[in-house]
Amino acid sequence: MKTLSRVVVFYGAAFVFTIILAILQQVLGIDPEKISMPQFGPGLAALVMLLAFRRDDLKLTVAFKGVPLWKYLAAAGIPIGISMILFLIYGRFVNSVSIPPVDAPSIAIMLGGMLLGAFGEELGWRGYLQKWLGSRLNGLIAFPIVGILWGLWHVGNYSNGPAYVLFFVLSTIGYSAVMAWLIQGDHYNVVPACLFHFAVNAGFFILKDALADVRLMALNGFVWLGAAVVIVLLNRKEFLGRHKESMEGGQ
Repeated sequence: MKTLSRVVVFYGAAFVFTIILAILQQVLGIDPEKISMPQFGPGLAALVMLLAFRRDDLKLTVAFKGVPLWKYLAAAGIPIGISMILFLIYGRFVNSVSIPPVDAPSIAIMLGGMLLGAFGEELGWRGYLQKWLGSRLNGLIAFPIVGILWGLWHVGNYSNGPAYVLFFVLSTIGYSAVMAWLIQGDHYNVVPACLFHFAVNAGFFILKDALADVRLMALNGFVWLGAAVVIVLLNRKEFLGRHKESMEGGQ
């Protein structure tokens, strides 16, 4: 019951902060192409959870040191590589698509905003929620829960229809599996997860012209779900056990 209550409170807080930040972004007139303020909603919810439930003794882990280089390379390379493959498949078999033109200053600002937004989200999704569930459930249960909740949090996708939302949620389940694999053993360090999330969003930029197409999202969902299956099969021991170390680590 305690596990469920924490999930419900965190998820509710994430939605509340997301709505507040979305309103604030409109009031301030900040261009969402440069930075998306609602992305900080889950991170703020995580900080509130740490303050409200100090007795849980859960700490966020944000550290650059101690992470193997291969994890950084995988976190950046896997999403970009899959995005390039999807770009080629979609363009060859579904519909023509081109990379949007953008000047150097604009792309620098955009990438900076993507990185900050990814950090704001991952403080919540992986830094808090994945860490909390990972200490109480085996990874094979924890990562799909996080993936589903994370996917459904993207309410902007609802306007594209239920099929689109379903395929997007399959994508976030796949992302969650890969990120769970990357951060297990490192106290659920937010940094590799942030880099992965950033790379996913950067990869989406090259597919921007087709992002609202349910066919692209279907491809994306099945490819990433396949990646999740491969990751789980290759790391069965890690995903079938609880991780006591997930409650450790510094803020």
